[in-house]
Amino acid sequence: MFAAKTFLGFTGLLAALAAVPAAQNVPPAADDGKREFTITGCLLRSGYAGYQIEDARLDVIDGKPVSDGAKSDSAWPKKWILDGGGNLGANTGRKVQVIGRSDWRPPAPGGGADEPPNRTPHLDVKSVKTIAPDCS
Repeated sequence: MFAAKTFLGFTGLLAALAAVPAAQNVPPAADDGKREFTITGCLLRSGYAGYQIEDARLDVIDGKPVSDGAKSDSAWPKKWILDGGGNLGANTGRKVQVIGRSDWRPPAPGGGADEPPNRTPHLDVKSVKTIAPDCS
């Protein structure tokens, strides 16, 4: 009798848990404030296990190509810190194209007094492709 009640209680608990949606199965919000960037530049080490892009050029923002004239805009960051992407050590010192997401925004025209100072933007790496064997 005790075993039957325990079994029924256990199956009821399992049924209740199955009805609750799992939080880890919820996809991240599409509007997290980040945009997708494609940048090209020289991949360098940054500290022990970090990487960065130097002499960066913005190629694409949210699927829209950046015009050739705008690519040389001094407002674009020339350096990006890469987050994720695994071990990129084999590509160090090479010219690469990186696709990733960032919350970086260009400074407002005229720059406001309440804007934070320029900081090196971070890029959550989705993919890395070698463009040239060296950075020159």
